[in-house]
Amino acid sequence: MSHPSPPPAARVVGAYDPAFRATMSIGPAEVETPEAVEGIARTMPAPARLLLDQLLIVVPPGDPLPERLRDRIARDGLPLWQAGLLLPRVYGGTEGGIHPQHYAGSCRLNPAAANVGLSQPLSEADARPSFAPADARWDAAVVAASLEQSPGQLTQDGSLRRDVEKRLCTQWGPDEARWGLALRLARATGLARAAAGRLHGLPEAHPRPITDLPSLVGDALGTAVAALVLRLCRDTWIAASDLLALLGGAGRETFFSPVAGGYPQHAEAFDDEGFDRVEAPAVARALDTLHRVGAIDAARDASGVTAFRRAPARPPGPGGFILTPNGEILVHVAEARREDYGRLCRLAPFVDGDSLRRHRLSREGVCAELTAGHRDTHEWIARHSRTGLAPNVADQVREWRRSATRITIVTGVDVLEDEQGKLRVAVPSDTGRVIDYTTRPRARFFSQGSRLVVPGGWDPLNLRATLARVGRYLGRDGDAHAYEPELRPHAAPATLLNRLREYHGGDLPGDVETLVLAGAGLHPVTGEDAVLVRLPHAVSSALRRDRIAGPLLRRGLGADECVVARSDLAALVTRLRQLGVEYEGPT
Repeated sequence: MSHPSPPPAARVVGAYDPAFRATMSIGPAEVETPEAVEGIARTMPAPARLLLDQLLIVVPPGDPLPERLRDRIARDGLPLWQAGLLLPRVYGGTEGGIHPQHYAGSCRLNPAAANVGLSQPLSEADARPSFAPADARWDAAVVAASLEQSPGQLTQDGSLRRDVEKRLCTQWGPDEARWGLALRLARATGLARAAAGRLHGLPEAHPRPITDLPSLVGDALGTAVAALVLRLCRDTWIAASDLLALLGGAGRETFFSPVAGGYPQHAEAFDDEGFDRVEAPAVARALDTLHRVGAIDAARDASGVTAFRRAPARPPGPGGFILTPNGEILVHVAEARREDYGRLCRLAPFVDGDSLRRHRLSREGVCAELTAGHRDTHEWIARHSRTGLAPNVADQVREWRRSATRITIVTGVDVLEDEQGKLRVAVPSDTGRVIDYTTRPRARFFSQGSRLVVPGGWDPLNLRATLARVGRYLGRDGDAHAYEPELRPHAAPATLLNRLREYHGGDLPGDVETLVLAGAGLHPVTGEDAVLVRLPHAVSSALRRDRIAGPLLRRGLGADECVVARSDLAALVTRLRQLGVEYEGPT
């Protein structure tokens, strides 16, 4: 639903109470003139000018002010009302019936204040741009390539569980904060997308624009600081120390109200040194995140960002990488092209590095390249490698391509030679069997007692290799293969279980799933002494609702039977006797 636009400032001021209008330093005709408003702002007393600085920081001129500043505006805002810098957000339109100070909780900045500068200007700094410790845009491509091979399981609300996210970030590198940001950026730009309960990677997708850059910081305070940095950013350098001084002098309500519990975890920090412990780290965190995602240009030292400016448009890099004779690839983010780097991350999985990144060609990468539909691997590497394609690397890639290419195997056949000398395969209808690996092979197994059985004709090598990871091969039973589940160590149980469920066609037998999970490590099963208590049917429901006995009887087996921990039995017996119900049984 669209909201009506606010009335012009001159019309609002003209409707003020005559007695208040007589105290104003500006008239209705001048209130929409930026020069007049700017001139009055320079002559304001210090408290009002400090409040104006804070309001200019919080929202752009013309926008509504947050209600959390109501008390501050009511205390120090009279000169701002008298200068026409503050205006009611809405009003009834009664001529001469508005007293503006009654609108302290529902006001907006005069749009004419757009040219009013801060009393503490952000001076131009002398700085040179630095590379980010790790460019999150390229890290997002690494994340997408990994998720393409092994999608992440999502919860019902479409988010990753904290333990799953931590495991993924640990898999990509030791810096969990770096890869957590890369994962958020991949989802924001469409390089990682949710489908069918999983998070899938699209490393070669064109990144879509980010609609909410500040939210990438990850926490509420950092998000608010990032939004402010983007609003203050300009083409010239701004020192981070000037930004800290500006925010420190503008008051603690710049981002959240301490009275309303804006910092519940830092409630004790609101003293003279609280800014250094709360807001200052949030500023450093926001600047670092915005630099990593390419939203700002930054100069850095060992402590972090020292100066920042609006990120200038840069031409794309020349592209290309260095390919060493042992199959390693070195690429710098200043030279890589985004459309090429996603494919590189699939073909040669990421190893380590930040600005200068190291990848390594692998069999899995070549297989993934073929699966994605690329048939020009040799040509692509030769075209982008500045050191050429060494013969040993070319042979290795060719061998991997050959081993990954799907073929058709025909068993139990006769090979016949026709009159022209060409060979023809004759498949007997009674014994012949064709396994066509150009399509997905048939694969299925079922449980039979304590055994896992793969029927004949449904036993491709990938299924048998998967079952060999979870059980001991018992041999053939006619045309079928049989396995006995047993405890084995497993590094990635979730991936293995998903593959087994796909082949089984539904829920797995309980012993199989338990053995797989136990192979990755489980907490022990705990037990405690308990007593089975049978309640009289007439008072069973009433006792379950009793304020003392009810919690002790919460574990029910049936309408009148409950399991009670032996440590709670004495308290239950005492309560039953208080209620006039006798107890007979073990104590």
